[in-house]
Amino acid sequence: MSTGYDGGVNTIGMSKNKTWVKSKLKIIDVGKCKYCNKDMTNEDSFVPIGQIVYGKYKYQNAHYNCVRQNDLKPKSSFDW
Repeated sequence: MSTGYDGGVNTIGMSKNKTWVKSKLKIIDVGKCKYCNKDMTNEDSFVPIGQIVYGKYKYQNAHYNCVRQNDLKPKSSFDW
């Protein structure tokens, strides 16, 4: 049973054919890690770390695990 108006056509159990083709997997280089300076691709789990410099948004990427390890380190009052 369909919910709402379906144009008078019962479409239960019928599927439409796809009219598009899924593109192939693309691997893109996203830069170097802020902490370990290793190259990263879009397949790695990473975190963009951004800041505003001269009115423009600038960011660096870092591996998720590198950010976690850095957060666990003890900080002094002068680590900005």
